[in-house]
Amino acid sequence: MSHLQNITVPSHWPLPKYSLGQPTQKGIIVGIQYYPDDLMALTGSGYWRYAVVDKNDYSEISHLSEQKIQPLTPQEISAELHVEIEAHQQKISILQATFRSVEFGSVELTNTCSNNAQA
Repeated sequence: MSHLQNITVPSHWPLPKYSLGQPTQKGIIVGIQYYPDDLMALTGSGYWRYAVVDKNDYSEISHLSEQKIQPLTPQEISAELHVEIEAHQQKISILQATFRSVEFGSVELTNTCSNNAQA
């Protein structure tokens, strides 16, 4: 899970606290937008809002202020990664079994065709 480390913001803006791709309690940060207090002022007193895709419903995106973002702890990230790895390993096992059955089926089909040709 990599986070984008380099973003460029005007020097008079504060840097965002969180980064794109960072996992949170609600989901993954997929967007960041800065809202200056006064679009014409260069005081840097604005705030960041984050677009977070819901971890349970990828069609839902929440727009949260920095204060409402709750990043995952390293232990929570590790647990989520283990679950994701296990799910991918199960998919790989299913694909391998399907591949073996297709491979075996085509060998059987070839043998059947050659047996019919010999008859």
